Amino acid sequence: MNNLYFEKLSRFDRASEPVTVSIPFAQSSLTDPDQLVIRDGLMPLPAQKRVLAHWPDGSIKWLLAHIQPDLPGNRDKTLHFAVNSAHSPPPATRRVTISEGEEGVRVETGPLSFLIPREGFWPVREVMIDGEPQWHTPFTCFHMTTEDATVATTGPVTLEVEEAGPLVAVVLVSGRHRRMDGSGYMEFRGRITAYAGKPYIEVEHQFLHTEEAAEINLRSLSLGFIGGEAQGTPQLALGEGYYRTRIQESTDQLSMDLDAETLLYQSNEHFIDSFYGDFWTNWRDARGGVALSVYQAHQNFPKRLAVDEEGAVVWLYPATAPAARILQGMGKTHRLLLHFHGPDTPLEEISSRSLQFQLPDRPQLPAEWYRTNNPWVETFFPEKLPGKLFTFLNQLHDGRPGAMGMMHFGDAPDANYTDQGRGGGEIVWVNNEYDRPHACALYYGLSGQRRALDSALVCARHWLDVDFCHHHPDPLINGGLRIHTAYHATGRCTPSHEWTEGFLDYYFLTGRREGLDAAISVGENILRILDQPAMKQPGETAVREGGWALRAMVGLWLGTGDTRWRDEATRLIELFLAWRDEYGALLAPYTSHTMPRVPFMISLTVNSFARYLLIDDDERVKRLIVEVMDDLIEHCLGPDGIFFYKELPSLQRTAPTPHVLEALTYAHRITGDDRYLKVAANTFAALTVGPVGRTHGKKFYDPCGAVIVGEGGGRIFADKYSSLVLFAGAAAERGLLDWYEYPFEK
Repeated sequence: MNNLYFEKLSRFDRASEPVTVSIPFAQSSLTDPDQLVIRDGLMPLPAQKRVLAHWPDGSIKWLLAHIQPDLPGNRDKTLHFAVNSAHSPPPATRRVTISEGEEGVRVETGPLSFLIPREGFWPVREVMIDGEPQWHTPFTCFHMTTEDATVATTGPVTLEVEEAGPLVAVVLVSGRHRRMDGSGYMEFRGRITAYAGKPYIEVEHQFLHTEEAAEINLRSLSLGFIGGEAQGTPQLALGEGYYRTRIQESTDQLSMDLDAETLLYQSNEHFIDSFYGDFWTNWRDARGGVALSVYQAHQNFPKRLAVDEEGAVVWLYPATAPAARILQGMGKTHRLLLHFHGPDTPLEEISSRSLQFQLPDRPQLPAEWYRTNNPWVETFFPEKLPGKLFTFLNQLHDGRPGAMGMMHFGDAPDANYTDQGRGGGEIVWVNNEYDRPHACALYYGLSGQRRALDSALVCARHWLDVDFCHHHPDPLINGGLRIHTAYHATGRCTPSHEWTEGFLDYYFLTGRREGLDAAISVGENILRILDQPAMKQPGETAVREGGWALRAMVGLWLGTGDTRWRDEATRLIELFLAWRDEYGALLAPYTSHTMPRVPFMISLTVNSFARYLLIDDDERVKRLIVEVMDDLIEHCLGPDGIFFYKELPSLQRTAPTPHVLEALTYAHRITGDDRYLKVAANTFAALTVGPVGRTHGKKFYDPCGAVIVGEGGGRIFADKYSSLVLFAGAAAERGLLDWYEYPFEK
């Protein structure tokens, strides 16, 4: 069970490959990071560790570990770890070191040395390879042009050392883009990551629309490399591809664009959240050179690379592309690999490292480990599930429309919302509704499938850039997560469409504090909305508003241990108990003269009641769950045994909702009565019959700037995942899903 499994990936050996893994631990099982030892066979590996979260008793809940194992080409590999091992982790023989001074932060990896300056985000200066000076100022700062300004990452910046070695160093950069007259314009955040013994670094740049204008049109964004006075004739190269990388070479100039036409006519079969292709350029002379690779360039098109005798330019947004709409509060992160190398490094090695950047090795923990050391507490990792269900879940996970584009990758449109006219003629983006990052993280833990993890990280990254509101004058929008809407940020914030668990998962799985900060910000936004008078009165708003708010509060309590989230969750429980007492059921307004039962909204809220039991085993809440589900069974089951949409004659169409599965499972858990699981089994059968969604369709370009593949529902996986798994885990254990299985066991 204590395994870290690396599936077969590259056909090349990777010696001392930088790898990061985050491991959850059951309460009281780990109290000191030094108690954890990771081994390759019998050999303990040096490890750099950081605690991300604690249990209430102070023991470690999540531990981030950086290691550098040797990984074989064309083969898988398994490492092992132990707590309180007799072996002690050895000190790292190769180390990255940092030193802070007035000029900035100096980083040394062994083969590479550079300065991160305090004046401007260049991003690095005074580069040395193997002790030999190469370029004093090798890069321009990041340049941006908009409809009303030309700016650059000049001026003073704030540097913060997040990781100080010995295996990984991370330095955070923050400041404001500056106009030519020195005035500030739009915030930026940067991140530089260096690895012990490696000649490459990762550089990130995030722009944030924190200005007062409702919208800014982005014209261009670029970073330049300056070769300076070359020694001999510079050798230039450019690589691109999604099958085999096509490498062009020249001594004159090379350039390439990734635009909508590129994406429309490339027949890529990869799951794009995991991988699409490669995009890099290389400049070198007799002293050495540097390769610049753009992470997920195709998915985040448009992009452009250009290299000539004087240097190279990475166009993160080319000036030749139509202007991009950046709405107030939006941002965007770009990530680059800067691979410094000697004059004789083969282009195939440069290409291989760039591909490793695009699709890195990520070790996998077994489902049994998550089951035993479950940081989410709820039973998301049942031992017995039908194999057929994994097929259905894979279809749901992979089946939503694919979207590419700088402001769109990581999200999906929804045909139903669009057809309803909610976008006013534009396509409607789901903004990863129902918390796709969280659902994907849970599915990764259960199935071990890499693309589920990749999707969790990609969707959370989209949230952190585009859907999360970084700035707005309205306090009920500022710091919140936007509802599904046209162009992501044209809608409001409402508790029924704000999630915290996916942000927290991103933090726990990566160690990136921005995920934690965003989760807390969304929670605070929800608190401001809940403070409105209508939100405090039973029956004045839709049932799910307080229900999803309760889920967010429970998630924050479990993730942070901050008692203010628990206190708010308790207040919401008291509100719902009063709601039931006043109306005899969880009724809410719909038309001006009705208060119907709405099974899917009420079930969502019941599921949040059950999550509250994870922090307070309140008998009143247990009774409430059972009473509410009995009430729905009595009033909202159709003649086919399936719940209908809403309790009005005009809306009593058959509408099997997955959330009822979960709510009935909790009623069974509390009472032990199989009747609830049998009612749920009918809905399960209805949900899992027939096509998953309209996911096939031509690839097309939308005027919003996206290339979209397929059509259908953008929320089909996150909408159903946890409810399907929790129900199936309980029902399979009772023999109630024997009919839903393949004829032979795996």
